[in-house]
Amino acid sequence: MKVGIMLMSDRGPDGVQWDWRKHLSKCKEHGIEVVDLFDVMLKSVGLRPSDAKNILQEIGLRPSVFGVQTDLVSADQKVREKSLNTIRYGVEVCRQLEIEHLFSHGGQHTNRGEEALARYVDGLSGAADIADESGIVLSIENAGTLCHTDEELLRCIKAVNKHNMKVTFDGGNFVLAGCDPHKAAELLAPKVIHVHAKSFEPAPSIRERAFPDKPFKYCPIGQGLVDYERILGTLAAEGFNGCVSFEPEGGEDSKWYQSIDVLVRMAKRW
Repeated sequence: MKVGIMLMSDRGPDGVQWDWRKHLSKCKEHGIEVVDLFDVMLKSVGLRPSDAKNILQEIGLRPSVFGVQTDLVSADQKVREKSLNTIRYGVEVCRQLEIEHLFSHGGQHTNRGEEALARYVDGLSGAADIADESGIVLSIENAGTLCHTDEELLRCIKAVNKHNMKVTFDGGNFVLAGCDPHKAAELLAPKVIHVHAKSFEPAPSIRERAFPDKPFKYCPIGQGLVDYERILGTLAAEGFNGCVSFEPEGGEDSKWYQSIDVLVRMAKRW
């Protein structure tokens, strides 16, 4: 199992812009091997994917996955077609980066219900076919209000019914959705290709909450409601030997480098 870091923005735990290259170097010192690259972030700093790959190589890191923002759920067919073009672009980038995993995110936070799910299944089916032409695996995560629960996510993946359609498992997001992340791991393990790691603990006070309507606040990995050692054990029992990437959200509450240290210790067991 490898431990990675999600390169989501150029800002540190305090929300202030920082030298993300030095941050990645420090992550490497703490045991990180790979980096999840996101198209939105790279474009925000004016960086081509090939440039990012070179920067990682200089640090001694490798890309693990490329993430593209899409809306394969939209009721507007033109929006969904544009998203399929984004998938094509993402596939080409994966080839440039010499990786085999494309992560699609977006659309799940503004949609819900059966009609939206049907559109999502249709959009993902087309996207998976495009990815498969180049031998690329496509994944989505549990997030937002669509496919945010373990059962709905599994239902979606089964409905897409493509061998290269997989799950990126986000333990923290299952807490926000009201699911038990450990039971979710048992249910989804055969479909999981990647893990996003963040954790939450109860926050009775609204002032402490990460989201006003959710009674939780961020906390470091190894604490809170998500037992990643248990989850990784469940996934490993089903043959998972991929990447678990720390998701740098939650500011100082998540204690980024401490969380990475904990994940590295956990991953060494498998």
